[in-house]
Parts: sequence; C-alpha cells; structure tokens
Amino acid sequence: MPEAFLGMTPKIPANACLKDIDAIQEYENQIESILESIENEKERRNENNEADSDENEKKILKKVAQQYGLSEEEIEKLQEENLSEEESEELVDKALQNSNNMSLGEVKNMDKLNSDGQKAWAESLGTEKMAEAQLNENKNWDKQIRTKSLYDLTTMQKHLLDSIAAIESKFIQQIAEIDRDPEAKVMLNNIQEWESRAIELMGSSNSAEATSLNEKINAEKEKYCSKYSTQYLDILERYETYTKSCLTTCYKMESISARQAELQTGVEMNPEPGLLGIKKVADYLGLLRGAYKYNLFQNQ
Repeated sequence: MPEAFLGMTPKIPANACLKDIDAIQEYENQIESILESIENEKERRNENNEADSDENEKKILKKVAQQYGLSEEEIEKLQEENLSEEESEELVDKALQNSNNMSLGEVKNMDKLNSDGQKAWAESLGTEKMAEAQLNENKNWDKQIRTKSLYDLTTMQKHLLDSIAAIESKFIQQIAEIDRDPEAKVMLNNIQEWESRAIELMGSSNSAEATSLNEKINAEKEKYCSKYSTQYLDILERYETYTKSCLTTCYKMESISARQAELQTGVEMNPEPGLLGIKKVADYLGLLRGAYKYNLFQNQ
C-alpha cells in the first residue's frame, strides 16, 4: 500500500549543503532502493491485473450472453474471423430478436423507410424499451438511489483529476523557476571560469592565486547551494504534505474507476486498491532524490 512506502521514505535533509559525500550517496541509495521496491510492487500488481482481466473477460462474456439470449459458445463464435456471413447473420438475428424483439430483416428494411417511417419505428421501439426500463427501475430502485450515474461518476473523476493536475503543475513551475533564475547562471559561470583557471595554475609557482581561487570557488558553491537548496527543500516539504493528503483522493478515483467499469460492463470489478497512491509516492521520491542536486561540493 502507498502508506507503507511513504513510511519507508527518508526525511527531507535539514542541510543539503553537506560536504560528506558518503552520507549523500547513502541517502540517494536509500531512495533508489525504495523506488526499486515500488517497481517490483507495480509488476506484481500488473501480473495480478492480467489474471483478473482474463477472469473479468469471462464474466463480461457471460453477461453479454445473458443479455442477448445467446450461449457463451455462440458469443465466442461471433468473434471468429472465419465465420461465414450466413452463420453471422443467423446469430445476429437471434440476438436482435432476444434483445429488441426485432429481426435482422427488419434492420435491413430500415434503409427502405422514409424519415417518417423511421421515426414511427423508433417511437414504437422507444415505448417498448421505456416500459422495460421502468420495470427494471422499480426492481432496482433501492440500488439506484445509492449510486451515481456513469455521467456523474465521469464528472467527479474529471474534477479530481483536474484538481491534482493543477496542484502538480504549480509545483513543476516552482521548480522550473529555480533553474531559470538568472543569478544561478551567473554563479555557475563564475565557478566554471574559476575552476578552469585553477586547473591552469596546477603545478605552477603561483600558489597564492590558486589558494585565492579555491576560496572563491568554495564560497560561490556555498552561496549557490544555500540559496537554491533552501528553495528546493521548501518545495519538497510542501510536496510531501500534498502527497500524504493526495492518497485519499487516489483511493476515491480508483473506486470511481471500478464503478465506471462495472456500469459499462455489468460486471463488478474489484481491483487491488492503492496503485495510484503508490505512483504518487514514487513521484515524490523522484523529487526527493534531487534533494542534493544544488550541492556542487559532491562533484569535486
């Protein structure tokens, strides 16, 4: 479950400008290990989903067969590529008569009807279906009042997805703003220029200049790390809070998806919950992995 992976996640560093390279590497290795466990969990779920998909396909096939008054063997036969036209029309005719009290011949004759004739036919069929629907509504009224329509579910799902996308988009923009800061580019250029000069001085007798350059380089790296790591860690703290609060929404979306599938297929789906939440935890870990990315001392 996502909560378990979130519980394994290391804390956000209090100081991202450490000069302890081993500690940084250990921290990043810990995150990589959790991400690997998440990938293994996703693979396990995918394998289970494939098995469930086969079982659900059988249930859907049975449901369709019942709906159209055909046997499961006849439904499977309709899916065969080498089925003759005569056999196909015979099965379709049977299905139409069972579901709509209408033969395939009547459907073909629709082409011959003028617009008034088509309208009259549609009205007669609509009246018949309305009565049938009313009967079903009375039988299932208790169930219907406790559920949402497919349209309502789709609207709810879209609202939740849009809300999450809007929040995550803001985080992405905030991180991009750090990397686009003109001052950051100036600092990086300074460091690169001074490091190039320091390399030129290696082995020379001008040790005073070399020492001065190293001091300037370390000071600039410290300034760069302090400024941008502070901003990034602040974003990480807020993203961590968002991830925790987002898990409830993820469970809701999974429930909606399962109910949508049930309404569309007539078969109750029972997927293992938590996959969306696990993906959100993985997204957070991906950002957390960059906690030390503004620390240039580890590149020395």
